[in-house]
Amino acid sequence: MHRFFARKLGEKEAILSREESQHALRVLRMEKGDPCQAILDGSIFAAEILDTQEQVTLLLGEKLPSPEASVRITLYQGLPKGDKMEYILQKCTELGVHRFVPVSFSRCVVKWEKKDNEKKLPRFQRIVMEAAKQSGRAVIPQVEAPISLNELCSRIAGHEKAFIPWEEERGQGIRAKWQGEKDVAIIIGPEGGMDEKEVEKMAAAGAVPVTLGPRILRTETAGLVAGASLLTISGDME
Repeated sequence: MHRFFARKLGEKEAILSREESQHALRVLRMEKGDPCQAILDGSIFAAEILDTQEQVTLLLGEKLPSPEASVRITLYQGLPKGDKMEYILQKCTELGVHRFVPVSFSRCVVKWEKKDNEKKLPRFQRIVMEAAKQSGRAVIPQVEAPISLNELCSRIAGHEKAFIPWEEERGQGIRAKWQGEKDVAIIIGPEGGMDEKEVEKMAAAGAVPVTLGPRILRTETAGLVAGASLLTISGDME
């Protein structure tokens, strides 16, 4: 079933953007009366094409069950090299992550300047939009501009729980530390890992170091594994 992000026109009608309309008509060759799904205002509706003008309108049917996870995950991701950030955004959006915040740690090789925001953020946002549509999400995760370690520490208290998966941690994992919190931050370091003093600073701000097991995961894998672990424990993968 094809899915489209839409905007409500009335109680039973919605309209697609010009871009979404062109995709529906020119790429998918859809016609009036064809069934689809409309994603709007954080909900998904059964729908059918009502009109095929320049901007397609939809007739909305029943509201479908929400696919969104009960745990709202914010992924604070240490800036990785190359195109790894794109992979992280795509796969973690499919998983169900709610928000992405890149973080500049001391061992980050990548240097992100403010001028990079205009070029990179729109591309990143498009990646998560396409991944959200493909995976049947009801919302499009937001991708923020990179923040510093100090800014990250100031945000930790705003979450019910913040986990730091860290290869040097020899204690307990997410299962032992999660106590039913619904707003959870997951903090992942870059390729070179996080400096011990950085971990200590985040822990002092309230974050909890955890282990993901005896094997060291790559930065582009760790967030996905940590998020999947949390959503499995919470029952969101059933």
